[in-house]
Amino acid sequence: MDSYIKKWFDILNGMSNDNTYKLAWGRAIIECISTNQGSEVGANYRIHFDEIARNMMKYYWNQTFFFGLKQSASHEYPPVVLQLTNDLINHYKNIESNIPVWFDKAIHKIDDKIVEHTIRSISTVLTQNVSWRFMNIDHGVISVYDLNIKNRYIEIGLEDSKLLISYSEVLTQLFNYKWAQLLEKYNTQPRIVSKVKGSSDNKLKRNNLAKYKDILMMLYKDDIRDFYTDEIISTDDISIDHFIPWSYMYSDDLWNLVITSKSNNSSKSNRPPKDDYIAKLEERNKQLLEVIQDPKQIEELMESLEHHYVTKFYQSLIS
Repeated sequence: MDSYIKKWFDILNGMSNDNTYKLAWGRAIIECISTNQGSEVGANYRIHFDEIARNMMKYYWNQTFFFGLKQSASHEYPPVVLQLTNDLINHYKNIESNIPVWFDKAIHKIDDKIVEHTIRSISTVLTQNVSWRFMNIDHGVISVYDLNIKNRYIEIGLEDSKLLISYSEVLTQLFNYKWAQLLEKYNTQPRIVSKVKGSSDNKLKRNNLAKYKDILMMLYKDDIRDFYTDEIISTDDISIDHFIPWSYMYSDDLWNLVITSKSNNSSKSNRPPKDDYIAKLEERNKQLLEVIQDPKQIEELMESLEHHYVTKFYQSLIS
């Protein structure tokens, strides 16, 4: 391994895993370089704090607003960068909707001046601590970039920046893993590693649920009824809904999918249903278990009933 890349590994290994700032900062630098958000200046690659700040804001936006992940033990005193991001999220909610939305889709709906002001504020916070603390570990300082706090940029040699591009996937995975480890202290959600990874993706891909329609329809010999209202719905008004929101589960699990009307699904959005439906869904899963034939689906349903997934994940969601 190249000695420069080893320095990054040493920083990761020596990092005290007690806050997310360094993880967000390091991951943002890797993303800036691998997506060319900086510029070549002589023999160096320069990245301005504002570019790093924008990436960090994206991570926090997606993790907290879209996925609902807690970043610290205290709600009263969140990290400043997170608070600034939350302020922007609240602004978005006021002008658009409370429905959680991916950063890249939401940011264009907010006035550019407000966005830039938030980025600049985050950039200011970065000058005060994480930019220089990132390279500090227990036994000293490991220098991986030149830091110009006054003008708010870092510089990395061009050859070293090319090495970072080559190792970007590995380093990003390590930052994600360490970040997920930290978030597991504050969250009981499933698939935290996948959510941390997803918080930097440019596009959110969700699977088509049409394949589950025929499976769920096996319970209806005559009238098709909305799971939530018990009203009869027509075949062209069927929608497949995640009982526990997809943004929380980050997966399509048969035990968590129900038939509802298109209008009801739209109005429900990402809001969790009332707990009155928990027993109803568990009973539905027992009935579904009696009619399906696929061994994998049978195993999935049996496991969900045995471990009371509906109750556990619902309680975890609302807690």
